[in-house]
Order: sequence, then C-alpha cells, then structure tokens
Amino acid sequence: MVPDELAGRIEIRDLTARFTDAVNRRAPKELADLFTEDGQWHVPGLPVATGREAISTVLSGLLKNFTRLIQLTHSGHVDITGDTATATWYITENAEDTDGNAFAFTGVYTDRLARTEDGWRFASRSFAFLRRVKPDGSVRWYPHPNAAS
Repeated sequence: MVPDELAGRIEIRDLTARFTDAVNRRAPKELADLFTEDGQWHVPGLPVATGREAISTVLSGLLKNFTRLIQLTHSGHVDITGDTATATWYITENAEDTDGNAFAFTGVYTDRLARTEDGWRFASRSFAFLRRVKPDGSVRWYPHPNAAS
C-alpha cells in the first residue's frame, strides 16, 4: 500500500467517525458538510436526499422522531482508486421515540467517496437494514444487499 493510499484510508475512516459523531450530537449541518456539494444520502423509506441542504433537512426530520439516539460504527473497509473510493461500514443504532418506544437495529452503509479540495467527502451513502427490533420486541432480519452468491 502506498503512503497516499494509506493516508486516504485514514482520512476516510475519520470522515466516517465524524458522521457517527454528528448523528449522536444531533448536528445535521455538520453531518451534511461531510458530503460533496451534490452528495446523496439514502435512508430506507425516504426519498434520496441530494445536496447538503437536503441531507441536513432529512437528518433534522429524523431526529424529531427520537428523544434518544445512539449510533455506533463497527468494522468497515475502504478501497481507493485515484480520487474516488468505495467503503462499507456496519453500524448499530439504539433509539427511543417520542412515545417512549425503544428501537434497535443493525445495518450496513455502502459508500462512494470523492477526494475534494477539502479532503475526502461522501459522494453517496446508502443505508440498508440487516436486523431490526421493533418496539413490541419482534425482530426482523434482512439480507445483506451485496451478499455473495
């Protein structure tokens, strides 16, 4: 691995950690700034948010539904090709909605990234559920969107 690629992987890991930090601190504008100007964020059940303003608005709307929310990023990997990269990150999230119902899920982010003048940014982040526990305690499992055959 060449030093530039290693530095890029470290920067992308930091970018991903900052995304999780912005969610946990309830900071929509900071989260949106982690995307390219025309970046896209896909959350299941919502239209794709395109552009920083739309991304900030989506997170603001989601946060209004929850009095408590903690996101944890687990393992992931980064593949860099020149000024673009792809990454996969596994997360868990635990939340309590405004009615006091608890939610928990495990999922995966599939990312496309671009190196910009300001450093690496998300060109797109697409989330998929892998497991979700609903307030009534029932559990639903989901297939990995990029499962090997």
